[in-house]
Amino acid sequence: MKKLIFAIVIMMSSVEMFAGPIVTVHFEIGRKSMDCRGFGICNAGVDVNWRFSTMRIDSETNSLQIAISKEMISGKEEYFKSNTVTFEETAVLSQEIQKALGATNRVAIEKGTYALVRTKTGYQINVPIKK
Repeated sequence: MKKLIFAIVIMMSSVEMFAGPIVTVHFEIGRKSMDCRGFGICNAGVDVNWRFSTMRIDSETNSLQIAISKEMISGKEEYFKSNTVTFEETAVLSQEIQKALGATNRVAIEKGTYALVRTKTGYQINVPIKK
């Protein structure tokens, strides 16, 4: 399986409609419990050498916005053919990533189906954050 690595870079956004850090994250598409096979977030962490995928917290909608570049889905295209994606297991973001995002509560991508929005540079998934 081709490993996909993406980085974490913290930037303050002046162009976005909401304030807060935008974090570029490295992770693989896959289930952690299945050696990164299937669909989910696997091997997430911090790496400042890449800039392909971003995560940010939208405080107005209380959601985690995950932007995935077209390059990142190589070998995983089957999951991006529909208008939804299904996370097959819950993925809790590491303390390191939560801190970079400025999260005040635990941030998890709960097992379930979410809308997949096509963008100019790839895809976006909005995940509600439980309080």
